[in-house]
Amino acid sequence: MKIRDTHAEIVDYFEHFLENKPVGKKIETVVDVLDENSAIDTGLYEFTLTDPDTGAKRTVEARCTYEYEKRGGKWLIVNHHSSVMPEG
Repeated sequence: MKIRDTHAEIVDYFEHFLENKPVGKKIETVVDVLDENSAIDTGLYEFTLTDPDTGAKRTVEARCTYEYEKRGGKWLIVNHHSSVMPEG
């Protein structure tokens, strides 16, 4: 696992991720409002990915966390994490 915290690393991650033509849907979400300016959203989503070379499709379940802050009257995502669900 690699933490990507620079702009270039984040762009690189999404460029490679988007090559798989992801189609995602949230299957579970829990939003905890922490105060008037912050909230945490945790849940599960499912992505269907398409192999760019073969066209084969596969479905991947992942957990996610979003951290929101209200800045200048707008809710913004200030942190995001997602990871593939461990096999169990």
